Amino acid sequence: MLPPPGRYRAVPLALALLLGVAVACVPTAEVPDDCGAAAVMRPATLVEERLEPATLEVCRGQGVTIQLAVERNAVFHLHGYDAELSAQQVRAGEDVTLTFEAVRAGQFPMAIHTTDGPAEATVGTLVVHER
Repeated sequence: MLPPPGRYRAVPLALALLLGVAVACVPTAEVPDDCGAAAVMRPATLVEERLEPATLEVCRGQGVTIQLAVERNAVFHLHGYDAELSAQQVRAGEDVTLTFEAVRAGQFPMAIHTTDGPAEATVGTLVVHER
């Protein structure tokens, strides 16, 4: 037997309102303050098997320069950006400038390859926000 018409009509409406409030309460990801800039520079230091800071944030469409102070011999690689930035041999004591266009949004692991440590170690993450 079916319930009388209109008896459960308020349930979908209440559920929709509840979900709307729940979604509205979830904070949106904060974009960097300089998201409107055409190009940005991010300093970082490669120490052992980590990058300081561990996360670099930029916005899609920006020209990106990573000024990398290197304290370890390695090959530095940005996964997902192979066409924009090839793997780079870096040497301890050098400052390396890496420049590319942030063409894809998402989270991209930054890794090093070494001969005296792990074959590959993820050292940090590049976060590319949508504008």
